Amino acid sequence: MSPTSIPWRNLLLLGLLLAALAQGIQAMRSEAAKAVSFVFTDLDQRTIRLADYQGKWVLVSFWAPWCPLCKVQVPSLNQLNQRPDFRVIGIALDYGADEAAIRGAVAANQLRFEAQVAGGSRKSPNSAFLQVGPVDYFPTSYLYDPTGEIVMFIPGQIRVSRLLTFMDQWLAQRGGRPPVIAARTERLAAFLRERHGEAGTRAFDDWKRLVDANLGADTAQKLERVNEFFNQRIRHAEDREVWGRDDYWASPGELLGAGRGDGEDFAIAKYFTLLALNVPPESLRLVYVRPRGETRKAAGAVHIVLAHYDKPGAEPTILDNLRPRPLPAGKRGDLQPVFSFNSSGVWEETASVAAGGDPRRLANWEDALRRAREQGFE
Repeated sequence: MSPTSIPWRNLLLLGLLLAALAQGIQAMRSEAAKAVSFVFTDLDQRTIRLADYQGKWVLVSFWAPWCPLCKVQVPSLNQLNQRPDFRVIGIALDYGADEAAIRGAVAANQLRFEAQVAGGSRKSPNSAFLQVGPVDYFPTSYLYDPTGEIVMFIPGQIRVSRLLTFMDQWLAQRGGRPPVIAARTERLAAFLRERHGEAGTRAFDDWKRLVDANLGADTAQKLERVNEFFNQRIRHAEDREVWGRDDYWASPGELLGAGRGDGEDFAIAKYFTLLALNVPPESLRLVYVRPRGETRKAAGAVHIVLAHYDKPGAEPTILDNLRPRPLPAGKRGDLQPVFSFNSSGVWEETASVAAGGDPRRLANWEDALRRAREQGFE
């Protein structure tokens, strides 16, 4: 055997391997793989669900702390994660028994992703990669489209230009908008048009402009602009006057169409609009409060506001139809929280629940959720 025959044979084998991988990528691109709706717990104990990223591209990137090629692609992944329509979820595998190795590698290599997950060993029956797809070496990534389907399998380093070209082509085939978002907004537009005619169409157009203009804004700006939109557009009125009932919780579509509502209607509309702006649902809660002092005169004995938490346990920011701007909870001494809730659960805020309301009796919220979903909100 000649000294030069070994390298050429290796090159031939490498070429065949790359050709096979390229065919695999093309197959994923031509026909989306049916994806499992994954649920992970990241290093900060947050729940990371594929379902929470509807309308965005999601790249799940598998890496290992000892992998040199994984480090090379970090700047590209950080750059992608800064896009308003894109999120990167890093999953570390095969790091040994100590999760501190992951935290150390994340800090040392400046990984600025949406989330960092300790995925365990590939040999473990509970390993995170089993919710996504095979990981034969590092790095390996999977791209989910905005509808939640896997559309690209990427063995090896990420090529950002190729990724962006694929995304542009995907959007061009769908008129430039993710179909999930388009379908939802069309349902709201149809509801307002059918119920309120031209006035309903104008209300939808104004709401849609708010959402489109702020998808790329930071969270503080989203809170400010959503609070301002509803506080300026909607007039406060009691349920009996607007809905002909003593206690009715309106959906966002109903409130936009009527142009009038009370405290819980404002809070519900802000909640769903912030979800449409991709604010994580676990960071938002509607809070049942007892007003004090002058606020009690304006709001009555009970009131509902919307709270946003930057982190679990942090002081929330309060969005209230009685205040022109969101304020930290510490500056709202006029409100005594009783219990809070969202579409996932209910939390008691004080021991004296019976004095201000019973969190077990949220039939109005369940009914409002149902109607909001029928009108295109999730």
